[in-house]
Amino acid sequence: MPTLIIHSAAALYTCDATDRVLRDAYLIAEGPEVLAVGEGPCPVMQADQVIDASGCVVLPGFINLHHHFFQSITRAVPFAQRTHSLDWLHRLYPLWLELSLEGMYWSSRAAASELLLTGATTSADHSYFMPVQENDFAEAETRAAADAGLRLHLVRGSTVTIEGDLESKLRPLLGNRMAALLDAEERVIPLARHAIKAHHDASRFSMLRVDLGPTGITYAKPRLMRAYADLAREAGVGLHTHFHPREDERRRALEMVGMEPLDFLRASGWIRERTWMAHCSGLNDAEIAAFAEAGVGVAHCPRTLIRLGYPLTRISAMRAAGVRVGFGVDGAASNDCGSAISDIRLGLLLHRLNTPLSVDAEEAWMTPYDALLMATRTAAAVLGRDDIGALAPGMAADITMFRLDGVPLSGGLADPLGGLFMAGADGRSEATIVNGHLRVRHGHLVDVDEAHVAAEANRCAAVQREAAGRATGIDFARYPASGAEARRALKVPE
Repeated sequence: MPTLIIHSAAALYTCDATDRVLRDAYLIAEGPEVLAVGEGPCPVMQADQVIDASGCVVLPGFINLHHHFFQSITRAVPFAQRTHSLDWLHRLYPLWLELSLEGMYWSSRAAASELLLTGATTSADHSYFMPVQENDFAEAETRAAADAGLRLHLVRGSTVTIEGDLESKLRPLLGNRMAALLDAEERVIPLARHAIKAHHDASRFSMLRVDLGPTGITYAKPRLMRAYADLAREAGVGLHTHFHPREDERRRALEMVGMEPLDFLRASGWIRERTWMAHCSGLNDAEIAAFAEAGVGVAHCPRTLIRLGYPLTRISAMRAAGVRVGFGVDGAASNDCGSAISDIRLGLLLHRLNTPLSVDAEEAWMTPYDALLMATRTAAAVLGRDDIGALAPGMAADITMFRLDGVPLSGGLADPLGGLFMAGADGRSEATIVNGHLRVRHGHLVDVDEAHVAAEANRCAAVQREAAGRATGIDFARYPASGAEARRALKVPE
């Protein structure tokens, strides 16, 4: 098997059980596995790949807990740039409905490439939107991740219901095409079984695993929520969906199922190890305590909170209670940036905003190392993995490196990690290695024409916008003058 040596690192953060930080450090790997880490001169200097890490910090590869790869060719769409979450979805579902198999491949390829370029080696992708030819879309996505070299947790999702009252709002615009937007309930579990059989690899150092979950909590389809949980338990896979219950969702849960959201999730078998939820910006004390007790994880997506105007997630309260919290980049249409390190940097600081010290004392604020653990060891635990998230013998050779010797970090090296996360501006990694394979070097993809990936993604984005424009009469590339104009374009009654 190919061998790898990294030597002379200014600092190497192992994120192992003893939280070792090594100076003048080396790492030796063979094939997909780390063999040794240590300080001082590397005991061997011959390998198939030798990387001089002088002036660099070496970290475990970041683990992204929440994404929607298919959205990466619908970034910063002018028609949906200035909207809260439900209006944003209202404006983008007609565009997403035109997603093609080719678009799915290149959107996924672009998303995976951006993650690798910014230090991520593993990503969960909540792939809830697979119109018309569902299994082909899953194949296109998994092939794109494999071609890019990214370790993937495919969350095989579904859209049997959509948020709030969007179904009734979209029908005047989409008409009979609504059938292509929504999944038939009876097909969801068979398709999920197929995805597990076709793609799930439970072996150590696996590059592809499957988890399950609909786009959101389906109070209108309670049997489906239970069926997902039963299949996940049977197959030994995880459960994942969006959850940040607003007051309207709490009322809807009481009306539809006669229970609070937490009680519904518990009755459906979702409050358990290997469940993790995205956002969770509206959790109350009882829900936080229940998550901590059961081992339910949270994917915190800081930039999405700002982009869509959500309330701040109670990160300090969750971490103090023992909830496993990691970071999610989220879909590029609700982030517009797919950078792993950018969301870690923002997440480190965002929870401090406008929070009284009586509620969130300074001692509870995250440190740079807290943020690193969230992006590595904790995220691995959320995914139920003991082979990634740390640099130690027997762990996967998933590694990222960032330079410390540039102007953006000058004066900030008393704490190398603090300098990287708090003072740093550069987003591209010096090197990213997945399962022992070098995927990024000197800030560029290895053996991949980055310009070609971008060009293909841009071409597919243009095709998708044009198709959606023909179907709806909406110019998605034009910024609406007002909300009223957008509503008229969407055929919303006055």
